[in-house]
Amino acid sequence: MAAGRDLTVDLAELRTLRLRVQGLRAPFDASGPEVVRRFAAVQAQEFLPAQWGLAARVPHDRRPDAATLAAALDDGGILRTHVLRPTWHFLHPDDARWIMEVSAERVYGASRTYIRRSGLEGETGTRGLAIVAASLEGGHRTRAELTAALEAGGLPLTGLAFTYVLMLAELERVAISGANAGKQRTYAAFDERVPPSAPRPREEALAELAARFIASRGPVTERDFAAWSGFTLGDARRAFADAADPEGLGGGRIEELEVDGAAHVLDAATVASLEPAEPVSDAAAPVVDLLQAYDEYIMGYAPPRSYLQPPGRSDPVHPEFPLHALVIDGTMAGRWAPVVEAKRARVRIVPWREFTPAEERALAASVAEVERFLGQPVTVEREPIPSA
Repeated sequence: MAAGRDLTVDLAELRTLRLRVQGLRAPFDASGPEVVRRFAAVQAQEFLPAQWGLAARVPHDRRPDAATLAAALDDGGILRTHVLRPTWHFLHPDDARWIMEVSAERVYGASRTYIRRSGLEGETGTRGLAIVAASLEGGHRTRAELTAALEAGGLPLTGLAFTYVLMLAELERVAISGANAGKQRTYAAFDERVPPSAPRPREEALAELAARFIASRGPVTERDFAAWSGFTLGDARRAFADAADPEGLGGGRIEELEVDGAAHVLDAATVASLEPAEPVSDAAAPVVDLLQAYDEYIMGYAPPRSYLQPPGRSDPVHPEFPLHALVIDGTMAGRWAPVVEAKRARVRIVPWREFTPAEERALAASVAEVERFLGQPVTVEREPIPSA
């Protein structure tokens, strides 16, 4: 697939590369919106933890706190909608239109059964979209306000039917995330928040999505891209080939390397920037990453995610909300959860093993970063290590 040197790396080197490419080591993105732009789409079911995942990828001296990222979401510098597999994702406004367009066919395919069961095929769905669009012309609307608008329009929808009329509104580029109304999230008119752009051919859009995926998450495989994006493996293979073709849609920035006998690819410019770095050694100071359960360091790759496995554990790592991922030097070492209250917050730590003194110091530093992000005092609660 790629021109250039043949590279062979082991799992430790793979972790080092991915942590640096993802910006979890020596962060280089200027802001939360720039993280989202570079990643193309960032999984964001858990609203506040997902924002922490953006902040962790910005250099310490300019790292945004929760209030700053909330303002970016309110202002539309970061958007949140259902896309790709589908699930909630952050999108940059400059990318939202074309990513939604290329993803819509697959999302419709995954959702069609539920749309039909909700009675939203045909005229009912069309009426629902028209009512939602008309309501959003008057400003940003909460779910309760949209429910009332539908009822006033003679289409009272609740439960799954209401959920899927909003999904249709997102798929049809009628609605996208708006500014928060107090603690309630809202929907806004899509065209208000997303700048106009010309439609892109499907293969061109997939090639760019693949190129951006490789550049922000490499080393990766076609299977990783298929699992992350929701597209078929055939689509992933074609998109990777287009991304790697110097004369093609992706511009040919791709270099191939081998990890445990499996072919992976990495953005060639990223390879050049990472060449001076050495893999993490046993003697190096440990780094603790408190990642959200759906962080791109986890969900950007297909199961079983063996790079995450610590010594002595062979079971695949899965998201486990409300607990998130406590990672030491790129491998799982436990779970954690932020519990945010009105004037204080708790960080719950669920270790899988004893931590060394250096790891304890690294954990304390990471908790301090979470406290700084939240802008309120944090109390640490620690559960006992599970017995073998």
